[in-house]
Amino acid sequence: MSAEFLLEIKSLAHKNNVPIMQDATSEFICSFIKSHNVKSVLEIGTAVGYSAIQFALVDENIKVTTIEIDIDRTIQAIQNVEKCGLKNRIKIINNDALSCDINEKFDLIFIDAAKAQYEKFFEKFKANLNPDGAIISDNLLFHGIVENQNLAKSYSTKKLVRKIKRYVNFLKENIEFSTEFYKTGDGISVSKFKTDYLNFISEENFIEEKKYFKIFKIDQKRILKLFNENVFKEFALMDFRNSQFAYNQNISKFMPCDFLKISGCFGIVFQNYSAKFPSQILHEADKNIFSDKFVLLHKKLLSLNAESLASYKELLLFILGGNSKENSSVIRKLKKLPDGNFFCHGNFCPENIFIDENKNLFASNFLFSCKGPKEFDIARTFYILSKSEPENLILKPEDYLATMKTDKNDLLPFIEVINDCKNSFSAIF
Repeated sequence: MSAEFLLEIKSLAHKNNVPIMQDATSEFICSFIKSHNVKSVLEIGTAVGYSAIQFALVDENIKVTTIEIDIDRTIQAIQNVEKCGLKNRIKIINNDALSCDINEKFDLIFIDAAKAQYEKFFEKFKANLNPDGAIISDNLLFHGIVENQNLAKSYSTKKLVRKIKRYVNFLKENIEFSTEFYKTGDGISVSKFKTDYLNFISEENFIEEKKYFKIFKIDQKRILKLFNENVFKEFALMDFRNSQFAYNQNISKFMPCDFLKISGCFGIVFQNYSAKFPSQILHEADKNIFSDKFVLLHKKLLSLNAESLASYKELLLFILGGNSKENSSVIRKLKKLPDGNFFCHGNFCPENIFIDENKNLFASNFLFSCKGPKEFDIARTFYILSKSEPENLILKPEDYLATMKTDKNDLLPFIEVINDCKNSFSAIF
């Protein structure tokens, strides 16, 4: 009876243009409910009850609470639930979900309502999630338009796609939840409360300390980069986003998989840690090899288009603390400098490079990465090398410029601005 009636509900929904869950999505979530022993579900967006009925049919002990704003669909859902004999296990609420207060806790929260409101739904109902529960969001690919925006024909569709993309970024950068994304159906995300990494912050797990962060080992595949308490969220997030860009461009072996906050400090969890800082491997005889590979790596970075990153002018202005009388002279200098779309690494210098056992170099993750002209990034690296202690200098500044085939005179306007900003950099780190 239930299986046949579900096909009838599905057929009528398609006929009346009522959006319902895709078959692949249904299989995914019902399998998730079984494997995670889910007994209670909160659904945001009932439509005609098709998905709520499927959830309830997974196990006779499952109870579903579902919210629908449209009165006609609510009436139809109630009728469908009653015909399936599930009235006692499916509670249907006719209300705006954002105005609906629910006190119960649930093993699973399923968001499948107005896509422009997903973030608000998530924030409102996360308090209703059991500690080991999950929030699943549907339609994150939006018929493929999110990945291929050329398919968007109207302004309203383009606007909705932007909101979905913002929601995806909200999930990726959430400090409370870890999220996995699946291309199943129309795109699904599964969000769970983050692992408590506090126990990994110990001398036993300590790997390395840099100027503004420490690195701890979590397991064979993961490390935790924990920023100092004086590093603001905006800068930690910048590092997270830049690390995503670098990993996607195959210039870093670090895959950022979690952005979090521990004891007042922001942190990033990376996967696939398989190398060390040069100081842990390199010997005196390796310096020439390292310097050659260092320059080659920098040239590779500077060949990348970084249109998605912030401009170096915006970044420097942000670091300075905004447009003010104190910064007016630096801002005037900045305005005269050229723009550019090349990938500029954050603090590109030998100390911030990683190396594997075969002495292959690859880029670290980047706090101050941005888009700009090549001269800006070369000037910054030259500046950092110039300020390094002689005993720690693997590559001489002059040799670096010669290998990069750059005249120091071309860098002077950039070096002057970088020098003007040095106090703001050191104040943050």
